Amino acid sequence: MNGDLMNKEVLCIFDTRQIQRYIFRSNSYYDILGASDLVNDILIEAIEYALKNIDTPLSGSEYDLSTDPDAACIPYFKSENIKFQLIICAAGNAMCIVRTGSLAQKIIRKISRYYLDNGCTLNIAASAVEKTDNMSEDVFSLYKKLDTVKASADNCEPLGALSVVMKEHITGDPVIERDEQYGDHIAMTSKLKRRKLRDRRHDLGVEDTHTTKGEDGKDYLAVIHADGNNLGITISRILEKAADYEESIRIRRRISRNIMTLYDKVMEKTLAELRSYCVESCGSDTEFDREFLVIHQAGDDVNCICNASMAFPFIESFYKNLEGAYIWESETVKVPLYVCTGIAFVTPDSSFTSAFTLAESCCKSAKTEAKKEHNLKNGLAVNWIDFQVCDDPNSQELGMLRQRYYVTDDNIRLFLRPYCMDTNQDSSYEMLKHKVLGLSQLELTKAQRSILRQSYVIGRMEFGHWVMSMEKNGIDLVAALGAPLYKDSESKLHAAWFDAVEISDFLR
Repeated sequence: MNGDLMNKEVLCIFDTRQIQRYIFRSNSYYDILGASDLVNDILIEAIEYALKNIDTPLSGSEYDLSTDPDAACIPYFKSENIKFQLIICAAGNAMCIVRTGSLAQKIIRKISRYYLDNGCTLNIAASAVEKTDNMSEDVFSLYKKLDTVKASADNCEPLGALSVVMKEHITGDPVIERDEQYGDHIAMTSKLKRRKLRDRRHDLGVEDTHTTKGEDGKDYLAVIHADGNNLGITISRILEKAADYEESIRIRRRISRNIMTLYDKVMEKTLAELRSYCVESCGSDTEFDREFLVIHQAGDDVNCICNASMAFPFIESFYKNLEGAYIWESETVKVPLYVCTGIAFVTPDSSFTSAFTLAESCCKSAKTEAKKEHNLKNGLAVNWIDFQVCDDPNSQELGMLRQRYYVTDDNIRLFLRPYCMDTNQDSSYEMLKHKVLGLSQLELTKAQRSILRQSYVIGRMEFGHWVMSMEKNGIDLVAALGAPLYKDSESKLHAAWFDAVEISDFLR
């Protein structure tokens, strides 16, 4: 905390860091669910603990933890006796106003302590700026400062264990005890996650998730990470319309509530449709929990694991139900909810850390494409998806993976992805589906599809020979799938059919 803020009103933010990494650090389904619950609850618990355990604890009349946008008033602006006013607290993030910087510093320290005691390797970053009369400008300054803090902050986690100390099997962290319920030896982080889970024990493990055989004959499941777009821009635009700080707080709360409500409704409809799809394809929904699992959902983040053949039905249903959903809708401002999604198709022996890191990287790739100026819609990044098939259980680096295996010697990129969910152009999901349908109508054998895929990898000349050979045998690939090569806006050549061939077993 800067010294010049000690006696001034401050706007504070608390940001739980690297949530995905914390949740998916273990390969245990129970640890993952426990971590998800822990992340959802820990910040509000830490705030309450801090307010009651600073050197001069605040009484219940000196703070307000309500985040209801429809509350009759914001107590902080009605009484100077209120020293702490919570604005929002959701998805591991919280924002508040504190009467003085010195009090904020004490609260931050206690919250950090609570995270260490109850989350162990779960990290939190905090920053504060002087409160002015313009919340929009304050929030901009606050996030800018938070980015600086996060860039320089160290992670709190074990760096390793001595050679004489027993290590946890997956994480390598030092073991502290044996879990009598599950029979394994666990580190402190796993103990805290499982303690959180005891009240909602689930008898199904991820190792029971059904799989689908890919083109290479290996079994695959899918890991999905979806993340909302434009939230920073959206919030800034809407807050600019607010008359005063109190109205800004109500707006910020409504946005937060709208996002959570929309996601809950979209996911509820999507899961119901997936269950019906499971009945159609399997004959019953009794196996649905082994086909599709929502691992973590908070704010605008959704993380799932499923049978590889369920990933694209989820995508189609999710984006269909997302259509027409608005984060904010008023006479002057109308902001749609747009989401980017990454899918990692991995083998069952992949670690959760690697799989979710890969899915997150695919989501980031989709966001990068969505934010390009020629892809924006009314200045906003829209709905895009990216995916990656990977049979290396430890592979995490998407860029390295694609550069090594998806660029030929004659510099042709073997992928067209990411794909837009909102257009019918060459880069659209509908075009990808059209190519997969074309492949299925050709009724190629697995061997033929494999040769088609490999000939692309070898190079343009080999691929050309194979296409001509297929045509002589009455299989016109060009007529069914269109031109085999595509030149993008940067004049780079892409294999137009490769994506469809690679995921034809998963998208039906």
